Amino acid sequence: MLVTDTTRLTSIILLLVIGCSSSVATDPTTSGSPPPGPDTSTPFPMDRGDDGGQTPGSYKGLPLRLTATGAPSVTAVDGIIGIVCIGMSNANQECGNYQDRVAGEFAPDIAANIRVVNCAVGGHAIERWIDPAFDGKLWDDCRDRKAPQAGIRPDQVRVIWHKAANQFTTGAGGAALPTYPSTSSDYEAFVTHLGDFAARVAGKFPSVQAVYTSSRSYGGFAGNVGRGEPLSYEEGLALNTWLGTHATVDGVWYGWGPYLWAPDCSTGMANASGVCYDREDYVADGVHPSTSGRQKVSQMLHDRFRQEAWYRR
Repeated sequence: MLVTDTTRLTSIILLLVIGCSSSVATDPTTSGSPPPGPDTSTPFPMDRGDDGGQTPGSYKGLPLRLTATGAPSVTAVDGIIGIVCIGMSNANQECGNYQDRVAGEFAPDIAANIRVVNCAVGGHAIERWIDPAFDGKLWDDCRDRKAPQAGIRPDQVRVIWHKAANQFTTGAGGAALPTYPSTSSDYEAFVTHLGDFAARVAGKFPSVQAVYTSSRSYGGFAGNVGRGEPLSYEEGLALNTWLGTHATVDGVWYGWGPYLWAPDCSTGMANASGVCYDREDYVADGVHPSTSGRQKVSQMLHDRFRQEAWYRR
């Protein structure tokens, strides 16, 4: 964990939990056992909520514990396992960095039959991928042009990394949407969109066996309320909720990719991967990743896949 001042960390944790409810939510992944630690209404890395009761265990009643959906069965087709990256501009930039590292420093760790194709498209978040009007630019172009260029036949596409995010995240006049638990929150819309996305995957890539999904990175540096906090954080909670009842859809496994959200490094905290974000990890708009931000995400993606036998050399 990237913390050098334990006193400062203790103070931050106390600030997170002061005044919060003593009640805890039921965690659907553990047969009703409550997560450790108190409830908080301040964003806290949800992959650390199970740190032995020393951290908040829930956020607004939602468990801070990544939903476990088991491990997928991923097999090669004619010796190839194709990985497709799907998402918007951030995903495009981060997958591009990942591809470069797969061909370089990551290569000694990775099975020789892995191929990666970057099908993420700027300006096209989840609402575009669930809208048939955009299929030609997104799904069809990925399957018919980009995958073959990467040496992957459509039937060899076995894994999708989906960096999922809502595109339209503000209300009338550009105002921020209400936060969870409002029924008109971005959280609620995101849960719906995740289901709509999953309903399309098997029809577009019938050979896909696994979809690893990540939500947004930290949004606290954004000047746009539609990309800021706690919206970015709460989309991760929405994904976690959705995965709790959708471990498989149409025979395809769904589970967490890397958990990318992490706080500002100035807090002295990090997520369970040891990652936090500096302002320098983003370009001028505070939304899109700089080179260092892309490297942090691509490293977490590689580390997540290294947990799987199908990926490791």
